[in-house]
Amino acid sequence: MKFDIFETTDYYKIVVNKYKPVIDFSSHNTETKISEIPSILSEYEFEIKNSGDGLQMFFTFEISSHILGLGEKAYGIDRKRKKFLSVNTDPNGYSRNKDPIYLPIPFFVQIFNGKALGVFINYPGELKFDFGVEIYNKTSITSNDRALEIFVFKSRTVHEIVEAYFRLTGKPFLPPEWSIGHTISRYSYYPKNEVIKILDEYAKVAPVEAVYLDIHYMDGYRLFTWNQDIFGDTQNFLEQVHKRGAKIVTIVDPSIKSDQNYKIFREGLGHYIETPNEDIYYQKMWPGDSVFPDFLNLSTRNFWKECVKKWLSQGVDGIWLDMNEPTILTESHLMDGNAIHHLDNGEKIQHSKVRNSYPYYQNMATFEAFKELSKTPFILSRSGYAGIQKFAAVWTGDNIASWDDIKLQISIVTSLSISGVSVTGCDLGGFFGDTPPEMTSAYYRMALFFPIYRNHKIINGNDQEIFLFPSNVRKEIVESIDLRYDFLDYIYSMLYRSHKEGVPSVSPLAYEFPDDNDAYYIEDEYMLGSGLLYAPQIYEGKQSRTVYLPSGTWIDFWNRKIINGPIYINESQKYPIYIKKDSCIVYRKKVMVYGTGRFLLYLSGNEIIINSDGEKVETDSEIHGYSVELTATSPSSHSRS
Repeated sequence: MKFDIFETTDYYKIVVNKYKPVIDFSSHNTETKISEIPSILSEYEFEIKNSGDGLQMFFTFEISSHILGLGEKAYGIDRKRKKFLSVNTDPNGYSRNKDPIYLPIPFFVQIFNGKALGVFINYPGELKFDFGVEIYNKTSITSNDRALEIFVFKSRTVHEIVEAYFRLTGKPFLPPEWSIGHTISRYSYYPKNEVIKILDEYAKVAPVEAVYLDIHYMDGYRLFTWNQDIFGDTQNFLEQVHKRGAKIVTIVDPSIKSDQNYKIFREGLGHYIETPNEDIYYQKMWPGDSVFPDFLNLSTRNFWKECVKKWLSQGVDGIWLDMNEPTILTESHLMDGNAIHHLDNGEKIQHSKVRNSYPYYQNMATFEAFKELSKTPFILSRSGYAGIQKFAAVWTGDNIASWDDIKLQISIVTSLSISGVSVTGCDLGGFFGDTPPEMTSAYYRMALFFPIYRNHKIINGNDQEIFLFPSNVRKEIVESIDLRYDFLDYIYSMLYRSHKEGVPSVSPLAYEFPDDNDAYYIEDEYMLGSGLLYAPQIYEGKQSRTVYLPSGTWIDFWNRKIINGPIYINESQKYPIYIKKDSCIVYRKKVMVYGTGRFLLYLSGNEIIINSDGEKVETDSEIHGYSVELTATSPSSHSRS
């Protein structure tokens, strides 16, 4: 085994056996080849050795260690004493402790004794992570390939490691503002008259920024087609939706129906994944026998871009990329690992070695299609890889509705965010299962500050349009939606900060307070930005809950009571919100500053810098339509029961 070590200001890169990455994240960095083993590798007793046909890496794992990251995992925040598989997989529904699911990211931070180790394995094939299970005092990572690329970050703090990871893999795209408002979806809304009727009913109770159309809008599930029998004059349909102030986001799968009479199939010939015998690879998907674009090839991406551009040009506002792990309709849902991709350099490579990069390149091509049309991109993707944040938002896939899932989604969404994917959310109400109205209300309450706020349900699940619910529950959900809109400027400002500075949007408490052991056990609270802590009421039949506030000074948002942490308190508020001292938030067109600092906001399309010395507030430009409040103790007029 041979490996070379390179160094930048952010990381050490270890290239094993001359590995050529399928996605080269470090090409924009100036790297220096070094001969000595870095001290951080020695300190953590880094070891790498051959294991079967692959490699195995080891790092020291101390009993008090904590593990954050790894992208989308249906587990709690702390990954210690767990084993995980990193391969994009459609689990056909999931609940707690199901692994793998749609979007594992091979990046983690190991925290111990006030220091942190950040590791990113840039290999889009299968990886196994073991944090102190098979070997009690070791973190181990196993690959099925003898060549790969390892990044070890030089910083020793969690924040600096995560920010260095963002710089390496890319800062998140900035979504259009409409996409973070309240949106609706179902598998499936049709025909067109029903879609219009649903929008009109919603208009009586709550805003809807966008309707997502699932697979039934298509003609025989053929990509980039409309079923004329149920949507008729599609231009008129799109105009009717837009007239109501809503956008249309259409689902697009990677499977193309194998049909010589289907124009897109014919135009795509030469761009599909192949078998080892150089035949086109076919498998079952929604249209029946289907072929799959080889997105790892630039020529294929250009073909796909043209398809997307034509589709968007008719007035479609966003693209929803589903089934793009990629998934096929077999028992395992996995494509044959021996299927062949053609890389840009002419090299052929097995699907098993590049599987996780497939949705990354599909999203790249789709994003570029928006850009070439000078249209603000909005893509919602089910799967991806490290760096997917540059192109798309992500939702957490086909969750199964339950009270536990409501809590679990906090761990999944915040872990995705600190793994780079800061524009993310979950299916409100849960995708699978019948969701009682009270549970749907709890989903809406839980996800109040998630970047994506979409109601979605399976075809044979209950109707969960909120105008159909009992009046008391409908009132609760509308209250949550209204409160979200009260804070929407702040949510969008935190997404702008994520886009501009390369930091998470939402995060677990353990990210903001990595030296606080209690924080790793808190999975029913989360942070928006670095200054707002939210502890939603998500427990069935409970009128109060326990809230943990970490070290520092906090202000109860509703009554302006000052609380010093660390402390556990009993909270009866329905929406417990706390602001950390020396923070700035936006609520109902009011910029509210607590303490001192320099704060970045994005208001009415403008970047605004807020400076506070604790006695006065200055802005670097006019804030039209907003007022400014400097306060920590004044009585609140915003009480909410």
